[in-house]
Formats: sequence, C-alpha cells, structure tokens
Amino acid sequence: MYKILGLFFYLFSLSFSETVVDGLGREIEIPLKVERIVSTVPSNTELIIDMGLIDKIVGVDIYSEKISQELKGLGVLNTNALNEEKIIELAPDLVIASSHNLSKGVDSLKIFEELEIPVFVVHTSVNLEDVCNSIDQMGKLLSEPGKAKVLKKRYTEKLDSIKNMTSKIKKRRRVYFEIMPEPIYTTGGKTFINSMIEVAGGRNIFSEEGGWITPSLEKLIEKNPEIIFIGEDKKELVEDIKTRVEWQDIDAVKNNRIYVVDEGINRPSTRVLIALEQMQKLLEER
Repeated sequence: MYKILGLFFYLFSLSFSETVVDGLGREIEIPLKVERIVSTVPSNTELIIDMGLIDKIVGVDIYSEKISQELKGLGVLNTNALNEEKIIELAPDLVIASSHNLSKGVDSLKIFEELEIPVFVVHTSVNLEDVCNSIDQMGKLLSEPGKAKVLKKRYTEKLDSIKNMTSKIKKRRRVYFEIMPEPIYTTGGKTFINSMIEVAGGRNIFSEEGGWITPSLEKLIEKNPEIIFIGEDKKELVEDIKTRVEWQDIDAVKNNRIYVVDEGINRPSTRVLIALEQMQKLLEER
C-alpha cells in the first residue's frame, strides 16, 4: 500500500515541483502550489497564520492547536515525534517540521521519503534576526513571496524600534530566565532566548556559557540576578521562587522582580515580539 502511494506522489510531483534545501541540508522536491500543509511546531504554525494562509493547514501539533480557534481539532501530533500514520492519512502536499520532531534523528524521515511526502525541516533560529530568514523561507515554500515580504517588513520595523530604544543602554540589568527548577535549567549564550534578553536591554547572567545549561544554585546566587523572567506556560513558578529559602538574598527575589512574559518567548516566530516588548518595558522600570 505504501509503495503504491509513494509511486502516486512521485509521478504527480514530476511536472509540478521544485527542489529546495532544508535546514538539515537535504534536497527535497516540493509542489509549486501547496494547498495542504501539516505544521509540526507552533513557531512554523504562527508564521503560516501571520501570512494569512491558515486555510491551507490540515494538521498541526497539539500546542499549535491552541493558537487559533480555527485550528481546533487539528492537533494530531506531539512535538517530539512525527505521527507517521496520521500524517499519511492527512495526505499533505508539504510537512513543515522542526529538528525537535526528530526523536529518531533523520531515521524519522525515512517513511516519508519512501512515500515521496515532502518533509521540510526548518533551520532552528538562534537569534531574532533568524526569524527574518524563516519568513523568507516560508514565503518560498508556499509560493507566497509577496505575503512574506509584508510580514517581514512588519516584523523588522517593530524589532528595529525596540533595538533603537535599548542599543545605547550602558548599565544592563542582570537577568535570569528560568525554564525548569529542579535541576535548575536555563539559557546560556548563543540561544534564541539569550538574544531576546540582550535585545530587550538586559544581560543574561549565564551568557558566557553556550546553549542550554544546568548551573548550580551556588553559581546562580553568586551571579545575583536583578530580574527573573518566566514563560507564561510556567507561571506557577513565580510563587514557588518567592518561597525558596536559599533564594531570599537574590536581588530579584528581595525586590519582588519576578515576571511572567508571553509564552511566545519560547517560539521563534513573528509573535515573539509580544514577549520582547514586555521584557523591554519591565527592564526599563527602575
């Protein structure tokens, strides 16, 4: 059955496709006109929606389903893996995925390659400027460069406005972003969240360490953050931090400067600007 489906997709694509290179460096044949999209992470879903193409989405991950009422009932995937049977059943023209979906590495893509179902793995953004590349990429994939251009202009104008307000700050507040409490899990440098902290006008206390890290409590206390940020999806941690006995001498706790920001902070899409503006205003307060 899979081989018959694969032959069908292959023959159909010969005259109506183009070759693109995805974030993994794979060459993929995609249709020139995409009408049925499966999006497997919220950041990709938000870009598609913000380009005005929500009507082309036929399936999403369970987190994307919460983004819009129009996606209710389409959440059929977990973000850590690609649901092969469900995706095949949906018969998409294109699956727009992320490396977060590849629980089995590139082996996760084998069944789709056999069936000639194109899966484009988007390059993971590590800073706010990378979102512009994602917009351009989405415009090319969906043959909508005009809509991508409009969205990119709107995004860059707002981003540049915030940068202009924060670029000349000389004394930046020390910031800690909590992802998980036990063990302590946070962002070091060269990550998307680190980029957000810097552009918003703060200084990540662990910026000298690369990637995602698990520092000791002693090191966190020594770094003494002035402000603590938490994503909206973990807002219950605010009250938890306030009652942690060992944290009482940290400036952010003493001065009650623990803030929840929009959950978009975890998603490299255009909507990350909501969280960025929140952070900028909170860092500006004295």
